[in-house]
Amino acid sequence: MGDSVLLVEKEPPIGWLIFNRPEKLNALSTALWSAIPEGLAELEADPEIRVIVVRGAGERAFSAGADIGEFKNNDRTTEDQAPKENRGSLFHVLDGLAHCTKPTIAMIHGVCMGGGCAAALSIDLRVASEDAVFAITPARLGLGYSFEGIERAVQELGPANARYLLITAGKVDAQKALEMGLVQEVHAPDELESATRALAMRVAQNAPKTIRAVRESIRQSVLPPEDRQLEIVNGLIRECFESEDFKEGVRAFAEKRKPRFKDR
Repeated sequence: MGDSVLLVEKEPPIGWLIFNRPEKLNALSTALWSAIPEGLAELEADPEIRVIVVRGAGERAFSAGADIGEFKNNDRTTEDQAPKENRGSLFHVLDGLAHCTKPTIAMIHGVCMGGGCAAALSIDLRVASEDAVFAITPARLGLGYSFEGIERAVQELGPANARYLLITAGKVDAQKALEMGLVQEVHAPDELESATRALAMRVAQNAPKTIRAVRESIRQSVLPPEDRQLEIVNGLIRECFESEDFKEGVRAFAEKRKPRFKDR
């Protein structure tokens, strides 16, 4: 898989962002999470890429979370250790992932814990194998978990499920994760990649402008009413109606064929 801790691969219309530390269960080292913005930007800038799939290298883990080996001692947090300009950078990176301009899918197998689970919650759609195991574990380490991480867990899972994961710090299997809304699909391990590709292709064949408008509407909907920027949403909706893709969608419907959207 190469020497880089983060791999970017392109199979248009699908782009792949791959955590590449399989020997460490794809733990999120500073080097790895710092590489995510550049890799993400490369895929976002490529007009042939319609959907981005995030996965872990190897067969054992999506990501085991923050790299505990980078903790200098047990009475200092990773934020204490980080250079001043990088403090909070993991959740800054995950916020960038959540606000990616293209739809994202997490392909999750094996271990998905701590920061790895936080990364998954920053992604639009989550597909898991039956052997996947999830946990968010700051309560087992005595860490003060960031408000941004808790806020995202509440938005994605609801307060009761977020509370369950964070207070118990316990593991949940793929079926429980499905029931909680932590993942949207569960597949046999040998079918996970093909199922993820099929989902990515379904998304990629839809109208990109509509997807952008829907994703932004959902983001705004979870904000307090006074903080919502509905002018952004309304602008994106207007772009849909003024687009060539809208005309193509109407023609395709009338002609009983699949539309060919060009993001124009």
